[in-house]
Amino acid sequence: MKNTHKQKELWFGFSEDKVFGEIMSNPAFCKHVLQGILPEILIKKIFPPKKQEVIIDPEHRDQKDVRLDILVEDINGNLYNIEMQRSDDDDIARRMRYYASKNDQRYTLHQGYTYNNLKNVFIIFLCTFKTKQKVAIKSTYQTINVDNHADILQDGLTKIIINSNGVPDGTETETLLNLVKLMKDLPVHGDKLFDKAQKRIESMNADPEWRDTIMDFETRMLEREQVGEKKGRMEGEKKGRKEGEKKGLQQGLQQGLKTGALTLVASLKDVGCTSQQILQQLKQKYGNVFSDKQLEEFLKQS
Repeated sequence: MKNTHKQKELWFGFSEDKVFGEIMSNPAFCKHVLQGILPEILIKKIFPPKKQEVIIDPEHRDQKDVRLDILVEDINGNLYNIEMQRSDDDDIARRMRYYASKNDQRYTLHQGYTYNNLKNVFIIFLCTFKTKQKVAIKSTYQTINVDNHADILQDGLTKIIINSNGVPDGTETETLLNLVKLMKDLPVHGDKLFDKAQKRIESMNADPEWRDTIMDFETRMLEREQVGEKKGRMEGEKKGRKEGEKKGLQQGLQQGLKTGALTLVASLKDVGCTSQQILQQLKQKYGNVFSDKQLEEFLKQS
């Protein structure tokens, strides 16, 4: 797929959210990609993929909602959540964990069913960012026994990271290598389904309506990020002010109590009380605020 648009106008490749959703929502292409990522599993048939699927828990409004890029189920009941990740926010592992929990909550276990009815879930992240260290193109994670790595906990959850900047190790399928090329906006040859996908990407970029839709979406996403950053900054500043005020109040109260203690010491000295008597009075009145050592210092200062 030759990109002839870069110098003239912004090119929206496979990794762009709207483009990714459009291409991956094609059942034949989606199944082809999944089979290339998971050659060890025979995926006979998939149901139409769902794109930009929002999972909301109406009973827990304060919980963070998730928007799944692509969610697809095969004829055997396996669930595949495919996400495009263009930036490294250093939270992929925990993000995958949260997405898996939301998939379980929303799609896999219904009232009246047992835990044995949980579907197998595959959380697949397609990452286009560069990593600090060399990584493989495909990395698969499962729950293992740390004392015996051959002992895999059969919890039905598999997490896979595909990194387009990863280093091939010779185990990749041709389809997976073609996927990596597509993620990098490089031409793919000799695969009919990838040919159709590339032509669709080109037609979307050539279509003014699609371009407007993509740009509007990108703008909304950027605005949402900016609003989130602003909200976070404002909340941080507000919290900082409250903590500062609270700290200032505490400091003021502490200073006031100290002044009261010193005044008491001076007054008791004026009436001829001994140091032992004064210290006893200080402990009775201020022993819950100041330590014995601090009270002894007040006695010396006054």
